Amino acid sequence: MQNSNTSTSAPQVLTVLMAEQRGDRDQVLPLTKNMIQLFNYLEDATKLKIEIRRYPWRRVLHNAENGEGFVFGIYKNPERMQSFIFSEPVYSDKIWLMSRCEDKITYNNIQDLKGKTIGIVQGSSAGEEFDNQVNVLFRAEYNTSSLAGRFSKLHQKRMDAFLLYDPRTNLREMQKEFNQIYAADIDEYRKKKTEIFCIVPKPINVIDAHFAMSTHGDRSLLERLDRALIQARKSGDLDRIFSK
Repeated sequence: MQNSNTSTSAPQVLTVLMAEQRGDRDQVLPLTKNMIQLFNYLEDATKLKIEIRRYPWRRVLHNAENGEGFVFGIYKNPERMQSFIFSEPVYSDKIWLMSRCEDKITYNNIQDLKGKTIGIVQGSSAGEEFDNQVNVLFRAEYNTSSLAGRFSKLHQKRMDAFLLYDPRTNLREMQKEFNQIYAADIDEYRKKKTEIFCIVPKPINVIDAHFAMSTHGDRSLLERLDRALIQARKSGDLDRIFSK
């Protein structure tokens, strides 16, 4: 039981570093509803106050490695496991190819990308097989955190497709949403409502996303997060948060 001095003290702060996404006016886009639900849930379950800071992805990794806070939405790979300690999985991220509908791109295996130009955010990963073929089997077009900028490059045919990270599985709804936002000023879409951008139906990869902290960080915070995540998975709460 806590004594009277600790029971009224402010909750411990967990600083969470996340990648920013920027819109068509270079504004930082708000967090999605499922992310807000997740952080509210974890605050309640861990009794920690979560403070979110958003940066370009490379800066997220750099700042986390230097102890500013926990990375959120990071995948394991051999290089990162030298620098970070990972939480239990939070959700499974699907890595889709966003393409121009007119190109009718298909994807069944990595060889289907041969000779293509694929948009990639610097510092990101799509799994070991994909990462090993960057600028070997296919060419990388390195992008910033501006999602609007990526759609603009795609429309201008500066790349054949770009990587889209999204845990959702309803491709029709996702595609409709992205066209409504990012094809709104394109004549063909505005006049005929013909979709310009298409998601290739098979994902490049499905990878578990985690929290992670520097190997020099406070492991007690990670343990509190892990207990909450394990319970949330057992109860089905995590599935409910990411089901839409």
